[in-house]
Amino acid sequence: RERLTIAVEAYAQAKAAVRLAAEYVQQRQVFGRPLASYQNSKFELAACQAEVDAAEAVIDRALEAYDAHELTPADGASAKLFCTEVASRVVDRCLQLHGGYGYVVEYPIARIFADCRVNRIYGGTSEVMKMIIAKNMGL
Repeated sequence: RERLTIAVEAYAQAKAAVRLAAEYVQQRQVFGRPLASYQNSKFELAACQAEVDAAEAVIDRALEAYDAHELTPADGASAKLFCTEVASRVVDRCLQLHGGYGYVVEYPIARIFADCRVNRIYGGTSEVMKMIIAKNMGL
């Protein structure tokens, strides 16, 4: 259950980061144009949204299994591994879109970035999750 909770938290962090970055790039002007008008901003946010959507599907499946008392340790490990790794990538990319402001503590993305990192450690590191999954595969 702890790993599923961490997976949900990571998903929520990634989703919030995408929302914050989308809002930021629409407001921020660079060279006289909104940052959102640049292809790179669109591509980065589109890729992030696709990863968040995939994480949501993983969470939905894991929660259904949990509610049915069918969530195995390997299922929980898989959900935690996937969602925390996705969140790490997504939050990092969203912070990058904020530029230097991404490190300013008054910006929520800075707090999400700091909080997101620990998700790959507590409840079992990503490496431990991989061992659980591999063992379940008979490896």
